[in-house]
Amino acid sequence: MSPIITRRDTLVGAAALTVAASTTSSGQSIATSGAGSQTPAAASSAADASWRNPDLIRHLQSAAPLVHHERARAIMDKYQLDGLVASVPHNVYYLSSHRGPMQMMGRSFSFYAFYPRREDAPAALIVPGSMVYHLDYRPTWMPSVQVYSFGRKVGETIVPDAYVAPWARRAREDTVNQADRVLMAIYAEYHGKTSESALAGLKRALVEGGVTTGNIGFDDPRVLPWLQAAGLPKLRGVDALNIFREIRMVKTENEIAILRQAAQKGEAALDYAIEQIKPGHQVEQIEVDFTRRWGELGGNALWVVANIRGLNSGLISSGDFMKLDSVGEYLGYRGDIGRTVAVGEPADELVRRIEANRRASDAVYASIRPGMKFSKANAIFADVMRQNGFTTGLCNAHPVGLEHTDHPWPTGAEAPDSVDWDLTFENGMVFTLDMPYHEVGWGTTHVEDMMVVRPGGAVPLSSGNISLRRRPG
Repeated sequence: MSPIITRRDTLVGAAALTVAASTTSSGQSIATSGAGSQTPAAASSAADASWRNPDLIRHLQSAAPLVHHERARAIMDKYQLDGLVASVPHNVYYLSSHRGPMQMMGRSFSFYAFYPRREDAPAALIVPGSMVYHLDYRPTWMPSVQVYSFGRKVGETIVPDAYVAPWARRAREDTVNQADRVLMAIYAEYHGKTSESALAGLKRALVEGGVTTGNIGFDDPRVLPWLQAAGLPKLRGVDALNIFREIRMVKTENEIAILRQAAQKGEAALDYAIEQIKPGHQVEQIEVDFTRRWGELGGNALWVVANIRGLNSGLISSGDFMKLDSVGEYLGYRGDIGRTVAVGEPADELVRRIEANRRASDAVYASIRPGMKFSKANAIFADVMRQNGFTTGLCNAHPVGLEHTDHPWPTGAEAPDSVDWDLTFENGMVFTLDMPYHEVGWGTTHVEDMMVVRPGGAVPLSSGNISLRRRPG
């Protein structure tokens, strides 16, 4: 019989392919199994050392990494960095494998992740003590978890509360069960080890990691002067927003597994929305249907660009054809799928263009190898389109991951030519070929699938079926 899959198993396993430390051999979650079920001798009603039980909370740091260690170290060497500090939510997730509530709330600077260049230095996740219990089902791999608990001012000093959370102060010892013991073990593990703020926790992580005078890459440069003012005046740093993206361009197998799910769920959601299309419906209804199906599949819809003759509004009529360019996310990773839909009998030119798109994209996918430039893919696409009678069209490859365009790009202060637009395909890169077309007076089309670069070529993560979708007129 297959083991029971718990909610923790689903979230933890899918997000980071965690090791089995979070479950017993029978598949039960630790919080409901019998391991370590004894009540602490002379247990206190507060989460002090008597509640400590490392075996009960080993799973909090059992996640497999999302971060590509070898690439991260190579890129840090390229820019002469002694470490990375993430404060942007998806970068904290990338470095730590943990997606906590504060990240999803967008509570900036209430969480951090520190990734040192030295392999023997501890990587650290910084989280609020009141939220540390979320590691139970959204674990990290990082060996150091720095918690903070807001305290009180004594003179000119902020003294943190020794208790990580207000809920750690009292327990009904006569009625505690296994879940209570897990929670109290979490609170007890960090009791008395709290910092007074997230920034203080980050400072402690840097000190313990031996980086107090080095050069750090920050995805938000504002953090550097804060750390300098907090007692690390010799620390140096650079704006590393695009350095993070450069690292993320090549995916780990853990990431590819999530991206495959994102691609397939995104395609299923778009297929569902296409099945609902009929004359008389508002164009906006497509996004409503897409969003509903994404939710049923356990992810989130982000958008559908569903336009007819370049506009994303109005009623659908028999004879219309439209581009659908959709993006959703699963466990933080994007699913990016595009299709063309005809309502009623399609015109011959439309059929021929979509077929030409299929032939051109097949030729590009078969040609891609690690080391090939994106411009070469664009040239192959244009050549095949010309062979099929079309001198106009567009092919634009872009990496996909934690961002829709998961590669360096100007953030506003840089000139457009400050980044390398002609990227190189690398083994493990996940990408799409964007193939939108719009001709005023005729209409719009689009096809797009998610692929991963392998030594032998590009391998689809979605179906790769870009045939023209037809709906009754």
